[in-house]
Amino acid sequence: MKKALFIAFASVLSVFTAKAQTTTWDFSNDTSNWPLNSGIGTTSIVKQGLGLYPIATNSNFGAITNSSQVSFSDGYVATGNRLQTNGGGAVSVGTFRPTQRYFFIQVSGAATVKAWYKSGSGGAVRTAYVSDGNSVLYGSAATSPSASPADTAILTANIPTAGTFYIYTDAAINFYKIEVTGAAVITTLNSNTLSTVEGNANKLQTAVFSDKGQVYISKVVGDTKVNVYTANGQLVKSLNTKSDTNFALKTGVYIVNLQTDKGVKSQKVLVK
Repeated sequence: MKKALFIAFASVLSVFTAKAQTTTWDFSNDTSNWPLNSGIGTTSIVKQGLGLYPIATNSNFGAITNSSQVSFSDGYVATGNRLQTNGGGAVSVGTFRPTQRYFFIQVSGAATVKAWYKSGSGGAVRTAYVSDGNSVLYGSAATSPSASPADTAILTANIPTAGTFYIYTDAAINFYKIEVTGAAVITTLNSNTLSTVEGNANKLQTAVFSDKGQVYISKVVGDTKVNVYTANGQLVKSLNTKSDTNFALKTGVYIVNLQTDKGVKSQKVLVK
């Protein structure tokens, strides 16, 4: 009986751990986090760990607009809305870093990214890309597939190591959902944007430090989401606070990620 209970508990723990390593942005069905909007403006933002880099001459990248229901080949159904790129990432085959209208995501280790998307205009063939900044992991410069279908498509790309990767397009494409599995998402603005303009993270003055087994979050201004990861990317603590706080952690090296309206910040701390 005890053995059976242990096996059951282990199975539940395994499921929980796997779930904790999956981050999903469902633009179509999660209207509380992704409501209708006209675009993110001309300044880069990070929302729920997803980085969005706009175009300086227009404000409509990242617009969430109404869409008719769309069904994908794996059973995912987009019931209403879509996120629009409203243009391409200003790249050509053989270049690996977009300069405008792209998503950027930082992961703690090797991961898999999937995105559900559709051409932004009349069934034209348009291509979505995934790049780690040095090589194309998905898109027309990858070995397979060579281009996106004219209608709905699902891209899948393997991210080989920890770091930042980019999702971008060669023309207007509508995204319905993006999902990262296998590693924690720890995206920050100041280290991952490609612009020479300082990111909003520089405005975040909240400090993180450790002392005698405690981690301290100080100079907190406004709602702050705190996620703590091990060096291997395992989420070990999550909390929301509006004021300075502290908490105990076991001895080890951790990455503390702060998310606020003023920016996102990640800092490594050593707990002794």
